[in-house]
Amino acid sequence: MSLYFDFKQYYRIVACLSLALVLPAASDAFAQTSPRKVVAPIAKQKAKVSKPRKASAQALKNKSKTKATSKSRAGKTIKRSNSKSKAVVALQIDPVAEMELIGDEARNLRNALGGGSDDKLLRQKLAELSLRAARGAERALSRGDDSLFGAYRELIRTRLADTRPGLEGMAARGVGAAEFALGTFALHGFVDAPSIEGACPRFAAALDKGFGGARFRHAQCIEASNPEQALTLFREAATSGHVGAIERLGRICLEAEPPDATCAFEQLERAAREGRASARSLLGWMHAEGIGGKVDLERAGQYYRDAASLGEPSARNNLGEFYERGRGVAQDEKAAFEHYLAAAQAGFPPGQFNVGRLYVAGRGTAENQDEARRWLDLAAKAGIAPAQGILDMLDRQGGKP
Repeated sequence: MSLYFDFKQYYRIVACLSLALVLPAASDAFAQTSPRKVVAPIAKQKAKVSKPRKASAQALKNKSKTKATSKSRAGKTIKRSNSKSKAVVALQIDPVAEMELIGDEARNLRNALGGGSDDKLLRQKLAELSLRAARGAERALSRGDDSLFGAYRELIRTRLADTRPGLEGMAARGVGAAEFALGTFALHGFVDAPSIEGACPRFAAALDKGFGGARFRHAQCIEASNPEQALTLFREAATSGHVGAIERLGRICLEAEPPDATCAFEQLERAAREGRASARSLLGWMHAEGIGGKVDLERAGQYYRDAASLGEPSARNNLGEFYERGRGVAQDEKAAFEHYLAAAQAGFPPGQFNVGRLYVAGRGTAENQDEARRWLDLAAKAGIAPAQGILDMLDRQGGKP
C-alpha cells in the first residue's frame, strides 16, 4: 500500500488531535500554568516585555479617581496621612512596570553590595525582592502571560538566585510568603532543576502559615489524592481573583460526568475576560464541538483567533484544522500549514504532528521528508502515537511516498 493511501488513515484523525487533545493536555496538574516555549527572537521578547501594556478602560477609570471610596481588587492600596483623614486610594500597578521596578531595585542593591555596604541588611532586602518577584511571576502565569513570566525568570536567575538562604531564614521564622517563593523556585527551576516534589511541601507550608496566595498551587498538588479539598481551594483561589483557578473550575465542570456546560461556560468566559488565552481557546473548542448547544463555527473561529493573537498554541493548531478541512472558512492548506507550524514551534505536540504529516504529503508546503521526520519525532516523543506510526511507515517504505 502506498504512503498516500496509508496517510489517509491519519487524515481522518486530524480533528481528534487538533481539538480533543486541548482539554486533556491542559488538565495536567501543572502543565497549564507552566510556561510554554517562546519562539520569538530574544530581542523582540525584551521589547515586548519592556513596553507597558495598554491599560484597560476600567483601569483608566480607576486611576482617574483621586478619592476612591473602595479598594481596587487588583490594585495596591495607599493610605493617606491620618492627620488629614484622607480616603484610601487604590492604584492599579501595571504588571510590566512592577517587574521593571523590582529589577531596578535589585540592580541598585547589587551595586551597593559591590561597594562593601552592610551585606546582611542588603541581602535581606534582596530576599524581600525575591518574594515580590516570585508572586509577580505567578501572577503572570495565572493570566497566561508567558513573556512577562520569562522576564521574571530571567530577573530571578541573574539578580536574585542567591537569595534562597534569606528566603529559607524567613520561612523558618514563619513567613508564609517565603515558603511560597521557595515553592515557585523549585517548581519553575529558577535556580536548580524543576521539581514538583520539592515545590509541593513548600506550598502546603505556605498555606499553613497563613499565605492564602498558595491555595491554587497547593490545590494542584493534592488534586489527585484529595479532589474535594482541592476543589474547595480552587474555589477560594478563584474568589480571590486567581485567573488560573477560575479556568480550572471551568475545566472541572467540563470534565464532570455528565459535563456541566453551563458552569464551564460561566467560568471559562470569566477567565477569558481576564485575558487568559487558554480559556478562550477552550471556549472555541466548545463552540466548535457544540458542547452545551449547537455547533457555532463562527464563534469558535473568533475565540481561536483571539487566543492565537495572544500566543496560545492550541488555538493556532485548531485554526490550522479549520483551514485544512474548510470548517467555517474557505479551505486553504497553505494557511493550515502556517497555523500548524506556529503551534509546533511553540512546542505544542499536536501541532508538531500536523506539521510532520503535511511535510510527508507535501500539502500546504513542499514535500520534505527530513523536516517531516524531525517534527514527527518530536510529536512521538511527546506521546502522539500516530506520529510514530507514520515514522514506522516511512521506514518501511524507505521515506518515499
